[in-house]
Amino acid sequence: MPAPNPDDLLVLQNELVDMLKTALASVRPAVHVLTPSDLFGETEQDGKGTTKVQPVPAVNVVYMGHKPGTDPGQQRSDGRGLVLQQLFAAEVVTRNVRTLKTGAAARNDAGPLAMRVMLALMGARLPSAASLVQLRPGPGPVFKGGTQYLPLMFQVSLAIVKP
Repeated sequence: MPAPNPDDLLVLQNELVDMLKTALASVRPAVHVLTPSDLFGETEQDGKGTTKVQPVPAVNVVYMGHKPGTDPGQQRSDGRGLVLQQLFAAEVVTRNVRTLKTGAAARNDAGPLAMRVMLALMGARLPSAASLVQLRPGPGPVFKGGTQYLPLMFQVSLAIVKP
């Protein structure tokens, strides 16, 4: 198990991003692997003002929250240490307006990319993690205006000990 107490509660998000950038480096067109802070700065001007832009194809890695481990071995009896189970979304985003009404083209683009993401992360060991990355149930896909959003949910644990 790695040493507890990384300097950043979101260290595992950064490690997921790095892992996905490596795993998807050969995919063409190039896949953007982004966090919410990356997306916040992406805007464009249109006739109605400034709007947010979602680069595509992309995988948005989003921290969705955490819960303390509930097994006896995951919390110290003095309350000064625990294993924190963190949940992340790896949201695959594609855009294809060829079949705008049905979304079939965008869905067909998202499926193979989602499988690459799933295979890259399932059972992976992150440098700072106290567990392997595990697939979890999540929300269903959304298609809107030619853009397909296909979220994959993953859980991984972080060990924390109060100094």
